[in-house]
Amino acid sequence: MMYNFQSEKYKTMLMCDNDGIPLLLPNIYLHSLSKNRQVYKLTWVDGSGKRRIKDAELNKETLSKKNITDCFYELRKFLLWLESYSVNSTSISISTHHNLPEEILNYYINNVLILERNTSEKMVEKAVSGLTYYYNFLAFNGLTNIKEICVKNDNKSIARENTKRRNVIKYLSPRMRAELYANARNLRVECTLRAGGECGLRTQENMGLLLNDFKVGGKSYSGMKSFFKEIDVETKLNERLGKQKQEFKYWLQGKYSKGRRNGVGGLSRWIYIPRDVMLRFKLYYETERPKCGEDSLFITDPISGVVHGIREYQGTRDFKDTRALVIDKQQQGFLPDYLHTLEEDHKYHILRHSYGTDKFHDAVEEDGLELENVTHLSRPYLLVAELLGHETRGKDAPTTTRKYIRSVKEKLDQEKSYLECANG
Repeated sequence: MMYNFQSEKYKTMLMCDNDGIPLLLPNIYLHSLSKNRQVYKLTWVDGSGKRRIKDAELNKETLSKKNITDCFYELRKFLLWLESYSVNSTSISISTHHNLPEEILNYYINNVLILERNTSEKMVEKAVSGLTYYYNFLAFNGLTNIKEICVKNDNKSIARENTKRRNVIKYLSPRMRAELYANARNLRVECTLRAGGECGLRTQENMGLLLNDFKVGGKSYSGMKSFFKEIDVETKLNERLGKQKQEFKYWLQGKYSKGRRNGVGGLSRWIYIPRDVMLRFKLYYETERPKCGEDSLFITDPISGVVHGIREYQGTRDFKDTRALVIDKQQQGFLPDYLHTLEEDHKYHILRHSYGTDKFHDAVEEDGLELENVTHLSRPYLLVAELLGHETRGKDAPTTTRKYIRSVKEKLDQEKSYLECANG
């Protein structure tokens, strides 16, 4: 297993093996890259200045700080893959990686990244650049010969299609959502993310989770503190009865939801909070939430200097901060291959849409329907519309149904990838 660390002395990221022994050539390259901010780019020329394939030069090119960081991540991801790939090989290893044949490098780009991992065109370009710069550095210093690393013509369209699929289909698997929750910087952030991914709430709807019981139209509804008390009482009785409530039904008022055309708020609806999520809400309330008179469950961080109920944009901010941490792990190769890529353009709303996709898929399965035969009048669509507070009439209804059908296909693709990795 490889490890990386930030060198205070050399002010750069460095790599070592499982025994703490530095990886010499990668570290020399990374130190040079950090110090000089320059790489070598191949140019084909002849003596007259005309470009010819028969002669080549390696010319220096200056990189931005961000591109230097990308080079580190791409090299690390490649070496991690190579470490695993070389387990059953007698001729390929990390120690001889500088003299790898072009075929292995291009196998990684074309077969592993594009065909197996469904990597987007932009990320493939980063991988090609990162590896090319590294091997050009080695070639310039006489440690290997020049390698031609590229995307095969047949795979260019596949990489573009990977990009298109990522941009159009929005779905995060339960495993990727769990990764986001695990990387939340505190309980409040974890809870707002869970509210989207496990309860289908919009970011502004997190404001509608109230502590105290309330009345709407003369009818009383339970607040969070009532549910917390119910759990406490149930815990005491559970020793004798052995039963636990697995879901809590909460009335979300439309004034906290997405406004309709008349500007008077969205649809009020029941939301169903799983027991494990409610337990996290309870833990947040009892251990982290500041003591104050606010009725909102979720409160701003005390370090902000002003304590009040969160605003409608808080979920967006929480998702953005957590997304950056997960993408960083992703780039360093810390996440398993079966987790499809989290992208910069993924927003908080993808949590809610992923929740809806799971419910849509489950309802289609329960009704024994063929996915392509589901319409905006079918029970699965009407059920999910009710859970998410969607309008079920009008021109947008069929469009929304098609979005969920595409997302279910992405869900099934991700499940297939997971099973293949688990069994492979």
